[in-house]
Amino acid sequence: MKISEGPLDLPIEALVGAIITSDDGTEIGAVADIRVDITNHEFILVLDTGDGLRWSDLKDYMITFQGP
Repeated sequence: MKISEGPLDLPIEALVGAIITSDDGTEIGAVADIRVDITNHEFILVLDTGDGLRWSDLKDYMITFQGP
């Protein structure tokens, strides 16, 4: 995943409200919640659309953090 400019040492809660954009430039949605799949050792980003994205699947996606 490509990370937009800004500090990189952030708590995981900083992802809430961030906009996820696919590798083709399509805005997927905003992060509404973050879950942990303990069995598979994976973070799941729950979007405002209700969809869930596995952190490991977002390698070529972009994340844009929103201001406070």
